[in-house]
Amino acid sequence: MNFNTARQNMLLNQIRTWDFVSPENINLMRKLQREEFVPVEHRKLAFTDFEIPLAHDEFMMKPILEGRILQTLELTGKEKVLEIGTGSAYMTALLALTSDHVTSIDIYQDFIDDAIYKLKESDIKNTKCSCNNIYNYNSTYKFDCIVATGSFTETPNFLLKNIKQDGKIFAIIGKGPVMSACLITKNTEGQAQIETLFETVVQPLQTNDDSTLFEL
Repeated sequence: MNFNTARQNMLLNQIRTWDFVSPENINLMRKLQREEFVPVEHRKLAFTDFEIPLAHDEFMMKPILEGRILQTLELTGKEKVLEIGTGSAYMTALLALTSDHVTSIDIYQDFIDDAIYKLKESDIKNTKCSCNNIYNYNSTYKFDCIVATGSFTETPNFLLKNIKQDGKIFAIIGKGPVMSACLITKNTEGQAQIETLFETVVQPLQTNDDSTLFEL
């Protein structure tokens, strides 16, 4: 299989059909080898419009959604980013290439171990991956941006304490089959202001107890 041809076809036939994704972000996705972040047994699916299976009944997001997230965030290369749900680490890599530093957390240690290896192989050095549950995660640092790769049933107001005053949170909110991708900021009173962006459906975030938490 010619991965370069498959990658180009994905960008032309999937990502570019969304007028919302900029040429700069399309070029970024062209340079990053997505197939290297896909489980070996599913690499032929690396550039298809499918959620690719991962371990722990998790999934890698569709390329269209990954591109749309990048476009929504409009990162400038100066931001400190927290990613909730490392998964395949492909989104981690995209965020790292468009920001100053990415802290990525996941509840599964094998995802973290694989992510560290894959990011090193891709020569991406501005990341820190660790095994943590966001509901137990303690950080005195306030991030410029938080990206959750799984959905919440309600607005995650508890994340507001982890962003700067001018920071932003990308979150998918709702219950299937009706969910909305949202950009959340906080006003001067520290309350959430929500901008609804587009409709999509991903798995809910998962906790360490057998209920589902991360869609990766």
